[in-house]
Amino acid sequence: MKKSGLVSNFRVLVALTTILSVGYEVRAKEFSLQVLHVFQSPGPGTPESGVLRTSDGSLYGTTREGDALEGGNGWGTIYRIAPDGQITVLTVFNGAIGYYGTAGLVQGNDGNFYGSPETGGPDGAMTSFFRITPAGNFTSICSLYGETNGYDPYDAMIPGRDGNFYGTMRYGGAGYNETNGTSNGGTVFRLTSAGEFTLLNSFVGTNGIRPVGRLMQSTNGNIYGTTILGGQFGFGTVFGISPAGDFHTIFSFAGTNGAEPVTGLVEGDDGWLYGMTEGDINSYGHGTIYKVSSNGDFAIVASFNGTNGRYPVGNLVKDEDGQLYGVAVLGGTFDGGTVFRLTTNNEIEVIASFNNDTGQWPTELTKGSDGNIYGTTSVSGGPFGNGTVFRLAQVPEIYSSCASNGVMNLTWSAFTGGVYRVEYKGSLSDTNWNLLSDRITATTNSASFADSPATEASRFYRVCLLPW
Repeated sequence: MKKSGLVSNFRVLVALTTILSVGYEVRAKEFSLQVLHVFQSPGPGTPESGVLRTSDGSLYGTTREGDALEGGNGWGTIYRIAPDGQITVLTVFNGAIGYYGTAGLVQGNDGNFYGSPETGGPDGAMTSFFRITPAGNFTSICSLYGETNGYDPYDAMIPGRDGNFYGTMRYGGAGYNETNGTSNGGTVFRLTSAGEFTLLNSFVGTNGIRPVGRLMQSTNGNIYGTTILGGQFGFGTVFGISPAGDFHTIFSFAGTNGAEPVTGLVEGDDGWLYGMTEGDINSYGHGTIYKVSSNGDFAIVASFNGTNGRYPVGNLVKDEDGQLYGVAVLGGTFDGGTVFRLTTNNEIEVIASFNNDTGQWPTELTKGSDGNIYGTTSVSGGPFGNGTVFRLAQVPEIYSSCASNGVMNLTWSAFTGGVYRVEYKGSLSDTNWNLLSDRITATTNSASFADSPATEASRFYRVCLLPW
């Protein structure tokens, strides 16, 4: 007599079993979406990139809008959400240090965060880069004043194994002509933590145009990315580049095999690079998931049909089990987007459909230091229309329940830093749950609680994962 996987009406994750059970069920790994923060106005809002979770449980991110009350003009912020859920504006993009926090952050080996506003910087720079400490101390470390190095960084940089950062810009490049805009396809660059900038490659059309997805470094040491346009057929490319700048086009989309690869890549356990396109095999559909090898072998893995999502965004994220997770900006039950998983038989499984309460228009997923997957929703998302921060967390499963000397010992799956509440009731027909323990913080991948029942003939338990 068992039941598991219940979800309460106040958006917590639960698992349920009974004190009378001697054995326990083993069920498939299950995830659910949990809203952690709702952006309000006034304040920071409209995130267009993901969040970073640090080892202390804090979340760091950027927003494209807000906060005029903090000394800005609504041009974006850098924020921190503390482990207790309190949000703090660390820096406001006020024009003097740039405009719009669009591209997101990357954490360096020194523990600090690095990034770039969408445009602008000190002394009228066209593009700039900054360093910000976890406490919020902001320093501009590099300013670029011309188009030849590129401009308009669209996504966050990635940390390279050499300690440097690698990223792309959507426009500009070597040979840029201000009069007719030629050689304006974007660039790939390297940046040191001290702010030394190196141009690695310029896109000129035949090798791609408009790199927009986040880069990734493969196990072979090379860095891979995509452009949404250009290449042999004009529908976008997959490219590889060494940390030294040796560039090669791996694959060109032809429309019939997908178009406009708007996301970056992730390396699967099978060694293939997985990515997503906005267009399907007819160039006008809802998008695809594809895989490509480093030598150019290519295959479409799955297609979006509207029900499972429309127009994927952000990179796919790989969980510890090797499965891939992502988001689509539209589609699903409420047409507000979906969070999905690519199953082992290459089907797109919807984990959650976004609505006005959870947010709409998801931006991207990121892997947290606790093993969970985090994300944000952007424009029109959440009850206040300014976006949300959410977590894709594993539903706690009670996998051990042992009664001894009148004591019931419960053990459930958890993650380090996860905060759980244990409740019980005497019958499944009861409408109210009774509190046993309000806050149990897990220090490993499991947590436990010992209960000493009174006179109940039976007692049913559930474990709730709290937001903070």
